[in-house]
Amino acid sequence: MKQKNFLMILFFSVAVFAVVFSRNFILKTDVIPEDLTIEYRQASYFFSSASLIFVFSSVFISIFYFLSSRHKFFLQNTDCSQNMHKKISVIIPARNEEINIKKVLNHLINQSLQIDQIIVVNDNSSDRTAQIVEEFSKKYENIKLINLSQDPPEGWTGKSWALWNGAQHSCGDLLVFIDADVELGEKAIEALVEKQVELGGVVSIWPYQRMERFYEHLNLVMNLLVVYAGGNLGFFGKKPSGLFGPVVLTTREDYFETGGHQAIKDSVLEDIKLGRLYARHGKRITNLLGLNFVRFRMYPGGMKQLFEGFTKNMASGSVSGGVLNLSLAFLWMTGVYSSIFAVFRSFGAFLFYPIFAFIVFVLSRRLGDYKWYDFVFYPVHFLFFLVLFIVSTLKTVFLKQVSWRGRRIRL
Repeated sequence: MKQKNFLMILFFSVAVFAVVFSRNFILKTDVIPEDLTIEYRQASYFFSSASLIFVFSSVFISIFYFLSSRHKFFLQNTDCSQNMHKKISVIIPARNEEINIKKVLNHLINQSLQIDQIIVVNDNSSDRTAQIVEEFSKKYENIKLINLSQDPPEGWTGKSWALWNGAQHSCGDLLVFIDADVELGEKAIEALVEKQVELGGVVSIWPYQRMERFYEHLNLVMNLLVVYAGGNLGFFGKKPSGLFGPVVLTTREDYFETGGHQAIKDSVLEDIKLGRLYARHGKRITNLLGLNFVRFRMYPGGMKQLFEGFTKNMASGSVSGGVLNLSLAFLWMTGVYSSIFAVFRSFGAFLFYPIFAFIVFVLSRRLGDYKWYDFVFYPVHFLFFLVLFIVSTLKTVFLKQVSWRGRRIRL
């Protein structure tokens, strides 16, 4: 592991040197006709220089992202048998999850650490979610179904309403909130509990992206931004700015002391807001990457689901990490886009393409099942993200309304 990290750092150092060394070469290879005005030539030189500055900044920030995430991995090498006396309640919000619910329940009942209570909150589903859970509850006494037959009350979002209802019916000393599409390794809950006992506060996991269909690879840029640009990993000692929503473990005492999801009931960014809520109450926040131990498929329901899922909170999420994280993300993204468009401007800029292809590879290799073509054709991903961001801004800033799982949510 140390050798791999050394090689990555070495490559990034070479990349920085290459960008700096190539500055004069690239500027000289820009094709600027002699008959153009001095103002035009000066403007062209200015934009070329600015592009190089953005590219250099992006490489530097990539190093920053990489180094800050090196020790943020969720590992299953623990033994928490001494903590068996703590009751554990797992709470799963489920709206039209007939495809996923059976799988996540099977993973939970086969955990190395026994779970005292598994609560599935059926959020007014129109498919077979409730029937599937009922079948499980007949076989396993620790599985409980809660049916919410109506839409959330005014001022509540669906997920927060479901999780709050689940917490109200729970009995565990430890509460684990898990999305229905999460896939858990056999010792995932055991390791999660051990981590919380060791560190205290709240612990959340960002799952490794497992992909089966080609369109799912288009989540690449969003995945990178959620993990690195959101500030949830707590760069170089800085406290995380929120939580990762798919898997969250907290003590019962902390949850109700802070007000839990009732305190952030109207937010579509419930994971970010819940993390800030805990921080305001002085609770420690620990966010980790799931690797192959905690995985999920993001939006497996098709391209429409992916588009709807990303655009519902992308624009709002872009400013959720604070000014510093937003500034770093802006510089990083600007550098990437500069590397894409610079290729069409000068021969020397082709030097940037393999550098950024490798940067995307390094930053994403622990985040999901991405393939070689995702890195080679990284501009496709970033251009797709640009379209998503524009649509998300239109929905959240101007229309102030988004749609998700058949519901219209007013912002």
